[in-house]
Amino acid sequence: MNYVQASDDYLMYLEVEKNYSLNTLTSYAFDLKLYGEFLTANNRSLDLDDLTSSRVRCFVQDQVINHGIKPRTLQRHISCLKSFSEYCLKENYMKSDFTAGIQAPKADKKLPKYMTLQEHHKLFTYLEHDPRPQELGRN
Repeated sequence: MNYVQASDDYLMYLEVEKNYSLNTLTSYAFDLKLYGEFLTANNRSLDLDDLTSSRVRCFVQDQVINHGIKPRTLQRHISCLKSFSEYCLKENYMKSDFTAGIQAPKADKKLPKYMTLQEHHKLFTYLEHDPRPQELGRN
């Protein structure tokens, strides 16, 4: 089966049967299109049985080196492709998992942002001069 047709089927499945949100559907449609465009740009077959994990690795490498994709976005791309591959296997669109052995990179953990001493001072100065009552309501 052709990659583009299988992608359309998969997105319809996510929308109708899985009831995915519009944001998720839009992101997955973008991810699938991006991978398809990568295959086409590199003169690779769009037949599902011709897809390989080494081609996915090349795609990941291309995204990082040539497009500066951040780890979180890369995680979503890989997650989408893995889920798509599972769907295609379940529907017997292809014979083997083209994402086998592909690991998503670890994403940087965001540290909490704290107020600076100056920001604290500014906040408390404002609260000290605020004419509104500051106590919580009592019931």
